[in-house]
Amino acid sequence: METIAHVVEVPAWAYNICWYYFAVAAVVAIYGLFAIVQLFMVPGAIRRLIPTTTMALAIVLSVGVSVVLALMQFWICRSALAPAAAAATKEKFEVKCSSDADCTAVMGTPQGPLCSCGGRGFCGGCVMQNDMEPQASFAAEFAPIEPFAVRAQPSRRR
Repeated sequence: METIAHVVEVPAWAYNICWYYFAVAAVVAIYGLFAIVQLFMVPGAIRRLIPTTTMALAIVLSVGVSVVLALMQFWICRSALAPAAAAATKEKFEVKCSSDADCTAVMGTPQGPLCSCGGRGFCGGCVMQNDMEPQASFAAEFAPIEPFAVRAQPSRRR
């Protein structure tokens, strides 16, 4: 199991390799500008034969999409492989604990072995005991429903 965990573990150098995607975006943008300049430097006789404006628009659109996609890969890579210290975020309803007794105190009712301090130092795995009883004034609302009985349905024949 340790071998699988070691293989899946993100190497330290992977975070810095994400700059490859940024370099790809820069190269594509520079090459796109170079292609546009070269397109408009074509001799006039050839320019009459090819739709220069349409080709320029196609180059701009394709370069723009490629640059955006490469930059998205860069941003995704950097955020996914960020070091654990930088990526640590607080849980919304976290309660720090050092023992199971801390979690029991937070829950307000004695939970016994049903509430535990998690491995990350936060309360987790608290299970409520379903032994509450309704007040006497509400007892009628929660009274058992009489069993379903099969009732004879009137015949609909004509």
